[in-house]
Amino acid sequence: MTITRRELLEGLGLASAYAFAFGCGPPPKPARRAPEEFSGEVRAWLRDAVAAIHGAGLTGHALAVSRTHTVAAQDVLGAGVNHERADGVVLVARDAHGRREQITSDLTREGVAAAARALAGKATPARIEFGPPAPPAAVPKPDPAQLADSALLDSVAAIAKRDGGLSSRIVYASGLLEVDDAMVWSIAEHRDLEQRLYRVRRRITRIAWNGTRPILSEVSRAWSGGIHDQTFGDDELAYARDTALALMTPGAFADGDHALVLAPDVVAGIIDAATRVLWTARAARRPEIAARFAPDKLIGSAAVTLVDDPTVPNAYGGYRFDDAGELATAVPLIDHGKLVGRIARGRRPGHTGVLEPMPSHMRFAPGSSESALALDAGYLLEGHRNVLVDPASDRVVVAVQRALEVQRGQRTGRAYADIELVGDLTTLLGSITDATRATRVIGLRDDRDGLPRWRSIEAPWLRARGLVRARRSQA
Repeated sequence: MTITRRELLEGLGLASAYAFAFGCGPPPKPARRAPEEFSGEVRAWLRDAVAAIHGAGLTGHALAVSRTHTVAAQDVLGAGVNHERADGVVLVARDAHGRREQITSDLTREGVAAAARALAGKATPARIEFGPPAPPAAVPKPDPAQLADSALLDSVAAIAKRDGGLSSRIVYASGLLEVDDAMVWSIAEHRDLEQRLYRVRRRITRIAWNGTRPILSEVSRAWSGGIHDQTFGDDELAYARDTALALMTPGAFADGDHALVLAPDVVAGIIDAATRVLWTARAARRPEIAARFAPDKLIGSAAVTLVDDPTVPNAYGGYRFDDAGELATAVPLIDHGKLVGRIARGRRPGHTGVLEPMPSHMRFAPGSSESALALDAGYLLEGHRNVLVDPASDRVVVAVQRALEVQRGQRTGRAYADIELVGDLTTLLGSITDATRATRVIGLRDDRDGLPRWRSIEAPWLRARGLVRARRSQA
């Protein structure tokens, strides 16, 4: 029987970015001029559209994006690079009765004008004041040589060469470099904004067979900036390799309530899921959520402070303005355990999808602990798989790849695969006693209706307590 690469990747449970890199995704759109070369033209088209909407007695906002998605990957079967380009325009018209939208993928003068006519008809454009264009941020223009397929593959291969001599027990090894380059324009009365969002993710994956199950280990980095701004250290390469090769302890895991250390990737998964499900302005419209998460209510211990801050320099989930045209500001969500805010800013998947409140760059405040394993007895949970949060009850199920036993601040060598942490979210947050000074940044990119969503979480290791058991759910 012949197995395709797509079947192999799906069987290993790897992200779709690998399949896209190896040519399993949609064909790329033809190239066009670089966005900065026609920015002035786009601004003029959007201004005309907003003026037409105002001429019909409505209030208008125009959002446009020209973005590319490039993925280079190398695995045990070969290497590949794939490119995708997408353009889009969203015109919004508001009046006392509500709002209407017109969305098109035709980022041309004719396409924008047609979208405006769909909202405003043949109304005479109004004379409105847009003000001077806001100066664009000082984002270095990408070097075309760095984006050449050969250069991207060389960048991925260079990391693989540093991790030479992989064990024969490693059955799958891969590296990935993913680049999202988006130019975004936002035009409204008294507002003319432009930003370039250049997001980069690197990832290495190692899989080794352990008994009857594959053990997967991944290390990733995500940031905004140049392709070579960050890379993996030798310790990270060794971690990915050694974790995949670690032998799991035979026998069943002893379910029970334990002292825990939650690794940054696990913390990031919990915070991301809880924020999107419970701590947004849209979620607060549900009576059962509003009652449980009223302003100033204590929902965690004093060690829990959380801020959504898209203004952090070089943050993977950061931006200068959101997709509703509002300038970026930091929003405190939890202050020493007390709920003090909700996310209301509007973001669109791919900048053209349905407007929704969504986190950007979440910062979990670090603590005072110098050691990530400051436990007398318990488990270190690492390797985030998925998190389920029930909005009706706050029940949370956190699926992780490994639980590592800790005694007197040291790992014992016992390791258990496919574990989950279950319980109430507020009880889990209330059990947190300390966090490490050191933090890690986790970049998340997933799809909503085929459009990408970007966000990031800066998280420490957390000391907590909870019910841990062998994995039962499909979280």
